[in-house]
Amino acid sequence: MASSRGPRGLVTMVCLTCGAEQFFDKSVPSSIKCEKCGSTVFRQFATPTEPDEATISQLEEQARSMSYGDSSPQTSPDEVRDLGNS
Repeated sequence: MASSRGPRGLVTMVCLTCGAEQFFDKSVPSSIKCEKCGSTVFRQFATPTEPDEATISQLEEQARSMSYGDSSPQTSPDEVRDLGNS
């Protein structure tokens, strides 16, 4: 995704501790600190803004087929009920 001008898209860094997101459209700093909890451990997700064959193929392979009303895979009815009580 990176070029001499930086990434051709949006890079989302998600904090593994609290789930807070930080977005970068140029370069990603070598060290990041979560603004919410202070953690320094992140997972990176790249969202391309310029389509090409490799990007389209990657997104198609990673996509999940899901329609409104579909149950979540490997989720029991008791787990779904528990979500409503939190």
